[in-house]
Amino acid sequence: MGKAMAVYRIYPEEGYDLTKLINDLEKIEKVKSIQREPIAFGLEVIKIGVLFDDKKDNPEETEKQIRETPGVKEVESLDITLIS
Repeated sequence: MGKAMAVYRIYPEEGYDLTKLINDLEKIEKVKSIQREPIAFGLEVIKIGVLFDDKKDNPEETEKQIRETPGVKEVESLDITLIS
């Protein structure tokens, strides 16, 4: 069995506290890295890395948890790669 890393870009709801959103996302078990990323004119998004076991984990479950986090407006999948 190997590991896969998925990278997502999280667009927050307008005016939502990014620090609170980051703290909530950190509580999701498979989320391993979180970064704030400026996009334009003072707007920021959150980029997260999620580590999966490529044979037994279901990425859709974790993506659903991310989408249901308060303050998340949109989730964009950027990349998924096998790392071991």
